[in-house]
Amino acid sequence: MNEPENPDLTLHLVQRKTRSLDLTHRIKWHEVVIQMSLLACGLLSIFTTIGIILVLGNESISFFTRDQWVNTNRAILSDMDESATEFTVEPGKALDAIAIGGTIRVGQEVMEIVEFHNNRFELDVLGTGGGFRSWCATEAQLAEVGRARPLIVNASRPIKLAEIETCAAAGIRPLAFRIGTDALAIVVSADNDFITELTFAELQRIFGGAARWSDVRASFPDEPITLVIPGEDSGTFDFFVEEVLDGDPDAMLTTDLIMSENDSQLAGSIKRNRYSIGFFGYAYYLNNKDDLRIIALDGVTPRIETVEDGSYALARPLYIYSDAGLMRDHPQLKDFISFYLSHVKDVIVDVGYFAASPEVMAQTRNEWIRAIGASDVPTVKPAAVNGELTAAGSSTVFPLTERIAEAFVEAGYLPRLKVKRAIRGENTLAPHSAGVTVEYNDRPTIIEFFTNTNWIPAIGEFGVIPLINATLMTSTIAMLVALPLGLGAAIYLSEYASPRVRATLKPALEILAGIPTVVYGYFALTFMTPLLRAVFGVDVVNIYNTGSAGIVVGILIIPLISSMSEDALHAVPNALREASYGLGATKLETVIKVVVPAALSGILAAFIVAVSRAIGETMIVAIAAGAGPNFSFSPFDSAETMTGHIARISGGDLSYDSIDYNSIFAIGLTLFVMTFMLNVLSRVIIGRFREVY
Repeated sequence: MNEPENPDLTLHLVQRKTRSLDLTHRIKWHEVVIQMSLLACGLLSIFTTIGIILVLGNESISFFTRDQWVNTNRAILSDMDESATEFTVEPGKALDAIAIGGTIRVGQEVMEIVEFHNNRFELDVLGTGGGFRSWCATEAQLAEVGRARPLIVNASRPIKLAEIETCAAAGIRPLAFRIGTDALAIVVSADNDFITELTFAELQRIFGGAARWSDVRASFPDEPITLVIPGEDSGTFDFFVEEVLDGDPDAMLTTDLIMSENDSQLAGSIKRNRYSIGFFGYAYYLNNKDDLRIIALDGVTPRIETVEDGSYALARPLYIYSDAGLMRDHPQLKDFISFYLSHVKDVIVDVGYFAASPEVMAQTRNEWIRAIGASDVPTVKPAAVNGELTAAGSSTVFPLTERIAEAFVEAGYLPRLKVKRAIRGENTLAPHSAGVTVEYNDRPTIIEFFTNTNWIPAIGEFGVIPLINATLMTSTIAMLVALPLGLGAAIYLSEYASPRVRATLKPALEILAGIPTVVYGYFALTFMTPLLRAVFGVDVVNIYNTGSAGIVVGILIIPLISSMSEDALHAVPNALREASYGLGATKLETVIKVVVPAALSGILAAFIVAVSRAIGETMIVAIAAGAGPNFSFSPFDSAETMTGHIARISGGDLSYDSIDYNSIFAIGLTLFVMTFMLNVLSRVIIGRFREVY
């Protein structure tokens, strides 16, 4: 072994090498700054996420626990000073949510309801026969059809013996109050130029089975007759059949005819058909006299003189029916009938009917006096009347009863509230002017939130199902569009495209993701929707619909799916492809049976991320899907997604702590949970199907 020629030189070299390998830690401040910045960014992201969750959770809890003031769409009708505890409001069904013991708000003053009289008048058109059936039904029958017993029956004919017997079984003893006289009008369209009058015999032939006008009179055109008549429940139908057809309607019912219990619909059908003819109450002719022409019978037309002397063959009495027991149990009914009999003479001519003679009206008043056990007809003050009123029956008498009911309301029969004021502190007492909206307190529940199919917070409907349904529909349509196209593009770029083509197409495809979504929204509205309407019909496809919105959302997320899926496919080792080729597989077989399964975790992750993106899309659905929470499974109907609803209502002037304000956070939390669950599912799928090469 040779010794070194110069030991000092060797020692020097060893010392230099030792100094060059100095591993002493020295602080590099720029790296420290970078590390701290990254840590701060991470912590900021974590705390921001936590803050968002806390805000959503807190406001969502408030949505279900805080006083939710809902507009009744009704206003107080008189000024309230600081000492007032009673007031009236505009009538309407929106008041149904108000209850004794509940709280309301007028302005910013919260009040407790001590008494509430939801005074209102409900009128229903069932025909005279239908009115008597409803009136004389048993409690079990009424419960079965979900209908309350009307307190008054409007009738255009006297009650029949069989109907009286039915009423007796239900404990009802009918009392008839004659209110006037009607002349049944025989009418044709104003365009009819061949009829001016008919004989009674010709009228019988027309409604007794004649098929063509020429069968009635040789000078009439050889055109088919279209009969337009009231329904079989109508007292007008019964009267006509009895007076004209001798009680036998069979021949009339076998002809070409149009039937309805609504006389306004009958008038519309007649005026549109030159060869039609029909009949109904005289008032409906007057309301449509510009479009209809009344026919004289044997040279006599209905007017006050011909009705009173009986020369017009189709004059008939009009009635309202009630029961003494009902009047005792419902004092408001007694008061209303008293008001009716006192005021009917003032309005009956304006409505279009004929006043009964003074002798007949005196007899009617005496009948009412005996029924209630009074000595005279008392003066009624509607402002002091409390209790709901209902009437059903004849469409002929309907407009007259409606006019009396309107006068009753104008005289003071209104919903009335008595309240305890200052329940949130003595300083809340305040004057309130007439016209101020009344709000009621309505708290939604979790069950209602996830089961109700109506979302209208302004009237107390808190069901998020329509918003979730529209969101899932647009997302499903989007994925049906994006998944096959995005995966197909990814397979082409990864497996078939040359490196040059891939380098060109992939960036170009990714650029599409940078187009503002508002542009996609108007593309859906101005191109995709007209295309769908051209294909499926304008009567089928609404202008705003979830179909076009979903298709364009699908186009929007194609680059996301294709890019992520292509990265997953491209990451599959070439050795797998070569092994497949070595076993004799074709390129397509290799792609389908080897490459795609190997990249499945990445492809599924891309799909789930794309679903989250579709669910969270806002502008496209806000512009193209619709602006109302509509619960529909048709892709051609308008509907509103969760994001679209949040964008719409937050775009206006939302009052802090209002029902709409709080609802945003409840919907936002629901949306957050949905996307969070999708991301959790994504992690599970990636872990389940990930392949390590």
